[in-house]
Amino acid sequence: MGRSDRPVSRKLVRLGFQLLGRDLAHRQDLWPGLAVDRPSGQVIWRGQPLLQLAAPAAIIPDQLPLIAVVGSGPSLKAQRIERLGPGSAILCNGAASLASRIRPLAVAVEDERFVFRHHAMLAALPRDVPLLLSAAAIRAWAERDAAPLKNRQVALIDNLEKPVGGRRRALSDPALRDVVIRQRDGAFSIRPDLGVVITGTVAFSGLQFALAARPDRILLAGIDLTNDSQPRFYEGADQAPSGLSAGLDRILGGFALARQNAEKRGIALHCASPVSALLKVGIPRDDCLDNPPTSGL
Repeated sequence: MGRSDRPVSRKLVRLGFQLLGRDLAHRQDLWPGLAVDRPSGQVIWRGQPLLQLAAPAAIIPDQLPLIAVVGSGPSLKAQRIERLGPGSAILCNGAASLASRIRPLAVAVEDERFVFRHHAMLAALPRDVPLLLSAAAIRAWAERDAAPLKNRQVALIDNLEKPVGGRRRALSDPALRDVVIRQRDGAFSIRPDLGVVITGTVAFSGLQFALAARPDRILLAGIDLTNDSQPRFYEGADQAPSGLSAGLDRILGGFALARQNAEKRGIALHCASPVSALLKVGIPRDDCLDNPPTSGL
């Protein structure tokens, strides 16, 4: 088993919870030891208070000039992320390794497998860096070592289809009528405080938080979606496998719908990656992170 895989114990837990049926199987994200009370925001780990969930608006203020959603695609290796400046970037997964070069707005992780593989990277983040975490990511982090997570500023990445403490539901559920914008090929949430549409890349979750904050401009960096067979910008030979290709249609459908909504809101949405599949769904290219650039931020 490679280090990128879930531990055998987690695989067994997942199999066990599948016996509960499709509607409740996602409760494995919490078990064992994690309790999340959505109304109060209290998060309990093994019977003891761990942290109090923050509202996303407390982490990502409204109407910033720029929010950058930064993935870990290979294209980022040749770019100058420092040009973004401090306090503007949501760093997703391995982009957290950039926190020493650019103070992020937040770090976002939703896949427990990333936590199992890179707990040391996350634990080394300065304690004043806010986090956007799924319940599964919180539990996996706490399993490894809860101390670096205790009392941190954390907003929950909740899956609208598989909500914490609730039953599985479709995005077409009438209860989500005022939360989700849907078209045939994609969907996204306009209320990420209530939950997001999960597509298979945490960068799309980050974009939903960014859009809700109504900045003047959103820049998508390191979101390539074309070269997942190559090492991510921070990886060497020990490369974790990627499942992006298998879910690419769903991912691109979500980004295309988000682009349309951004236009309606007057939010400029651009892509910094020269090789990104996002260019094919009408998100225009911006070379502001290129070295050297031909235009500025």
